Amino acid sequence: MNDLIASQHISRRRKRTVNRDAGKKPYCNVQYLKQRPDTKQRPPRPAMRSPGKGFSRSRQRLSFNLAGLGSLAFTVIIVGGLSLGAFYLYQIPGFPGARVVPQGDGVYETALASYAGLSGPALLRPDISNPDNTASVAGLNAETPAPADGTPAMAVQAAAAVTETAAAATETTAESPGEEIPLDLVESFAWSEYTVKRGDSVSRIASQHALSMDAIIASNNISNARQLREGQVLRLPNMDGIPYTVRSGDTLGKIAKNQGVPLEAILDANDLESELITAGTMLFLPGARMRSEDLKLALGELFIYPIRGRFTSPYGWRQDPISGVRRFHSAIDLAAPIGTPVKAAMDGRIQTVGFNATYGKYIIMTHGNNYQTMYAHLNLVSVQQGAVLSQGSKIGEVGNTGYSTGPHLHFSIYKNGRALNPLDFLNSAR
Repeated sequence: MNDLIASQHISRRRKRTVNRDAGKKPYCNVQYLKQRPDTKQRPPRPAMRSPGKGFSRSRQRLSFNLAGLGSLAFTVIIVGGLSLGAFYLYQIPGFPGARVVPQGDGVYETALASYAGLSGPALLRPDISNPDNTASVAGLNAETPAPADGTPAMAVQAAAAVTETAAAATETTAESPGEEIPLDLVESFAWSEYTVKRGDSVSRIASQHALSMDAIIASNNISNARQLREGQVLRLPNMDGIPYTVRSGDTLGKIAKNQGVPLEAILDANDLESELITAGTMLFLPGARMRSEDLKLALGELFIYPIRGRFTSPYGWRQDPISGVRRFHSAIDLAAPIGTPVKAAMDGRIQTVGFNATYGKYIIMTHGNNYQTMYAHLNLVSVQQGAVLSQGSKIGEVGNTGYSTGPHLHFSIYKNGRALNPLDFLNSAR
């Protein structure tokens, strides 16, 4: 059936072809042919399109973009011209807020050329924020007549203004003193002697000689600033700083970096011509400071009293208060009521928390520079082993535990495992 239909279509197509060729009207839809335009009557396409709406859309966009760029360039030129005109307008003599800006050598000629309309950097700048600055162009008179030789009046006014300004600047420079130069830049390092008087202290001597306490303590190897004696001779540097003994492996660059002092300052202060130094050489480091711990140690501020109490027993040999046997007491005893807070005498870490028959409840702390402190006969321990605390932090409370005759604190200081007298490190003020 399908083959039959297909063969009929083929034969019908052949009939139409034959009829069309014979000039006969083919079998087709007449209404459809009436609606189709007659392509034979269509006018021929022109060889070139007119430069109007015949352009493609892309070419039209390109023309619009070119027109926009032209408008933008025209606008930039106009705005730039107005700005340049306003800039030169600000240079007119007498403009409010104008001030003279010196340009070094050739100021007179440059100003003259600028006011005459010639090329050169502008010497006047508007200072609108300060209208009082108009005094800098005082004397410029727009009504000044031009000289006979044809020089513009504005040029003459500019020359007069610059001349007056230069003269005023010269007078100011001559009258005003120069900047103060630090002492260590005008003098070489030198020592002087000072004899300690009654009532003197390190802080007072430092203040009188414009030095730091570091300079006096380090220059005289003072281990305890509270033990100055009347008549003691101190050596004082003529500039602030500290002495330094060169060690093996030191270089000036390394010393300068570690001490925070410019290398040039060390060379100048010590009158050195090269950076070669040898171990054992004594240098002076201008502006340098002691380590904080060393300064506190010398001032008696490295350790603080752990409690405010009554001093009952010193460091050293004594009669045992219970047995009467002569024993060495490696601490000081401070009596206080039970429950009095005990504070860390120095920044450090809790090394040991324990109890024994002699010391009762006790705490041992470790500190920098191999220092240790011990707090014994406590009633309460309020810290744990390994805790890191700052100076003045509460670590426990006063008690009467262990081998004790009453509520008190047994306080001792050690360095490298050896007991030291706490009174050598504690400030007398409690």
